[in-house]
Amino acid sequence: MATAIEQGKQTRTRLMTATVELIAERGWGAVTTRMAAERAGVRPGVVHYHFSSVGDLLIESSLHMARNEFDAVMGQLTGVDGPEGMRRILSAISAYSAADPSTIAMSEMMLAATREERLRTELGTFVARARAGLTEWFREQGVTTDPEATAAVVLALIDGLILHRLIDPTLGSVDVTGPLLRAAGLTDNEGTSHVRQHEKTPIED
Repeated sequence: MATAIEQGKQTRTRLMTATVELIAERGWGAVTTRMAAERAGVRPGVVHYHFSSVGDLLIESSLHMARNEFDAVMGQLTGVDGPEGMRRILSAISAYSAADPSTIAMSEMMLAATREERLRTELGTFVARARAGLTEWFREQGVTTDPEATAAVVLALIDGLILHRLIDPTLGSVDVTGPLLRAAGLTDNEGTSHVRQHEKTPIED
């Protein structure tokens, strides 16, 4: 049987999931705490127990969604070298489309960040963490003398691809693997991998 703390966490998660769905369906400014409560199947007062205001509900819900999406995409790099890692990331983001609720909610969140200082600050911290993680991955690949700048460019390219697919769904049929690998310094114009090969030390008898 779940404890009161576990039940509270489950309720909070249901409310955030419901809020993201509503953001995608209605738009950031149209969501209310009552709507979120109804969608999550709880009393309206429960929302205010977990979130101080509708603004807090919107920000926490969208950031929770963004973290989950980021972890899922960046998880594609775990234990993978060079070009294969980028290919897996491209495969993961191919699911983002104009009809995908998470993608729509993400675009609504980015627009809201131009008006909401707290959301903008939180997103800035989130992007910095993402860049740091990708920087470390590039450093491990040993393919560039400036892994931080490379990570910044690649993240911007990935975000741009997702945004452009929202505007032009036909972009999903364009294979951008080669250009992305070259931008990341992982291959040259001929497609030759630049990933550092780790040589095994011979075992002496």
